[in-house]
Amino acid sequence: MQFKEFDAFPKVESGFVKRTGTGGILTLVVTAILCILVVGEIKDYMTLRNDYKFLVDPLVNHELQINLDITIAMPCNALSIDLRDIAEVQLRLSDKVHKIPTDFSLGSSTHSKNIRNKPLNVQKLIRAASRTAALEKASTQTDTDFKACRIVGSFEANKLSGNMHITAVGHGYPGAHIDHHVMNMTHKIDELSFGELYPTIVNPLDDSFEISKSAFEAFQYFLVVVPTIYVDRSKKELLTNQYSVSEYRRTFGDDQGVPGLFFKYDFEPMTLMISEESSMSFGHLLVRLAGLVGGYYVTAGMAHKVLSAIYYFFKPEQAPLRRHNV
Repeated sequence: MQFKEFDAFPKVESGFVKRTGTGGILTLVVTAILCILVVGEIKDYMTLRNDYKFLVDPLVNHELQINLDITIAMPCNALSIDLRDIAEVQLRLSDKVHKIPTDFSLGSSTHSKNIRNKPLNVQKLIRAASRTAALEKASTQTDTDFKACRIVGSFEANKLSGNMHITAVGHGYPGAHIDHHVMNMTHKIDELSFGELYPTIVNPLDDSFEISKSAFEAFQYFLVVVPTIYVDRSKKELLTNQYSVSEYRRTFGDDQGVPGLFFKYDFEPMTLMISEESSMSFGHLLVRLAGLVGGYYVTAGMAHKVLSAIYYFFKPEQAPLRRHNV
């Protein structure tokens, strides 16, 4: 047996159809609302969400990149920069970073505030990190014309708990003591980060400053570093670190302590993985659109019939003529 004709949807003869202005208006309203709902579904499909999970640090990495951009209200030749980790490995960092003579000034930055208020976009973050150059090179200006020093650069260290400190020459290490009138640990931190450079995330100490009230004053920062892996929707990865910080400052008398900036950092054994994912698959989007279009037209048709029946119940004289079979 063959089907010569098959139609699953009943048709109404044109003679029984009456076109009205209210029906046309209803069709336009239904179409406009349906377009808004479809656009909302597509926008929801395009919107990415971040999935956060913790796992045991899978990386056996003994190297750590530390990035600095700190300005201190002292001449460059009066500052010493060193790092010592728990393995008793000591690094003299004065030759590994750039010391740029400059003038000390405090200003407000809206860049970091704007970044903090924006949602995290993992894909943009990875792209920005891949094209970020190293921190700027040192200036050729001499140290005699300026009363501050900008310490900027990146260097490699062991991925172990450590203490990085910036002290006055002759304090904390053997050497000639500098004039106490020159000592001033007032400082501004434009950047302190661990791992690959990426400009779209602000660390807690970025764009912060402290004003020293005494020549013999120590600023201690205790940092807890959390290894972080960013994964975008195309499975590209960025391996870096975030950290939290607490701080403490101490003032003491002459030669009773070591004035300077002390950054003591330790690592969490857990890794934070932030993955960028879509809220639904493309197939799920098609199913939702099909259900939305079909369901909305059926609901609108039923609503139109109910309202028409109520209207003609109160005004039967305006009801359309019905054809009866004899």
